[in-house]
Amino acid sequence: MKVLFVDSCTKEGMASRTRRLCRIFLDEWKKNHPDYEVDTLVLKEEGMIPLTEEDIVRRDDLVRAGELSHHMFHSARQFAGADRILIGAPYWDLSFPSMLKVYIEHIFVNGIAFAYEGSRSVGRCSAEKLMYIQTAGGYVGDNEPGSIYLEAVCGMLGIPGFRYICAEGMDIQEIDRERQWSEAVERTVREAKQW
Repeated sequence: MKVLFVDSCTKEGMASRTRRLCRIFLDEWKKNHPDYEVDTLVLKEEGMIPLTEEDIVRRDDLVRAGELSHHMFHSARQFAGADRILIGAPYWDLSFPSMLKVYIEHIFVNGIAFAYEGSRSVGRCSAEKLMYIQTAGGYVGDNEPGSIYLEAVCGMLGIPGFRYICAEGMDIQEIDRERQWSEAVERTVREAKQW
């Protein structure tokens, strides 16, 4: 059984609050699921670039030829084959860092992550659950576009369980940031136990 951790954090190492929360989540979750293997994909290290028109034509040609094992589809196969998925990304310009959107472009492969049956698409991902963990310096509110988008991605790709944790207000001077962090850690631990 595999968990895929898609690390979309921009800061290095544990300077990233989002990565720290993700590690807390995984450490807590693994206490009750020691058989699971965690594959970590650090998007900063992947060097993915947005798909061009030529890339899309090539992708579609490979799909039509049934060449789904082509190296171009590695990320799509990895994502579609995971049993659970954790995405960690900071709140960034009303959403998340663009490298996460680029990654999603690369995993949306017809025949791997989803397929068409007649006039409708059907998700083909194995994951039962996707957890999205985010931290924000300010307050995000209830209608955060990144989480709404990722929940829609789950729907399209056939992942029935979407959960979202956001540690907000982490840079606001007027509040007790230590308390804010402690509450975020407590919620993360609770969610990990139920995931």
